[in-house]
Amino acid sequence: MNVTISDQVAFLAFWLSFARWSAVLMQLPLFDNVAVPNLVKVLSAFTISFAFFPDLRGTLVAEINMVGVDHIWILMMFHTCTGLIIGFLVKCIMSLFVATGSILTMQIGFNSVSYFDPSQGQQVGPFERLIEWTLLILVLSSGALVPMFKGVFQSFFSVNFLNADKMLKTPEYFVLFFKSAFSASILLGGPLIFANLLMNLVMGIVARTVPQMNVLMVSFVVNIGMGLLLFLGIAEEFFQVSYDLYIEKLGEWFQFLSF
Repeated sequence: MNVTISDQVAFLAFWLSFARWSAVLMQLPLFDNVAVPNLVKVLSAFTISFAFFPDLRGTLVAEINMVGVDHIWILMMFHTCTGLIIGFLVKCIMSLFVATGSILTMQIGFNSVSYFDPSQGQQVGPFERLIEWTLLILVLSSGALVPMFKGVFQSFFSVNFLNADKMLKTPEYFVLFFKSAFSASILLGGPLIFANLLMNLVMGIVARTVPQMNVLMVSFVVNIGMGLLLFLGIAEEFFQVSYDLYIEKLGEWFQFLSF
């Protein structure tokens, strides 16, 4: 059976759309898990590209006509790299909460309890996974993926080969983005950090007043118990603030792409 391409430009335009969508999807929090087969990831990217292609065709065909079919590899590199950057920033927003989980793990005293996660390629603790999967469920159940797909769709018009230098003209945005992500991580872990400092102060006073007590062992148990109780008390507010931060940062990122 012979397969003939009747419209080469349209086929190449679809391939460019697929390149950007697949580069984004491969890095999203749901698709970056090793439990999701690669075939599912590719088919999902193909389906989404097919669904949005009628609205993207004009822009992509214009790019191909500008560089020519013989130089399509330039557009392939551009759209793949753009998709990787978009997906990486989205993944960085979720990594903010993984970092917060690492802070909480250390403050409570669970830093020795960890396992190797192939999807992250590093050692992770229980709170990292708890926070990441809880937020992922919140995002999926609230429909927050809809504006995410809308933002990627708009990026085809705002970040194309005609204005490829847009991101390079505003480096201060990326500086502010990562600085605010760091500040937000410290802010989310603030209650447990303060509680741990207060507990260490109390244990120091106890060590001076009751020198025969094994303060090291007592503080280890008290830190875990108080940390778990405190996290249980602030869990609802913690995840609400985390969800609001995720939506806010995601909105800022795609608003930057759209203008």
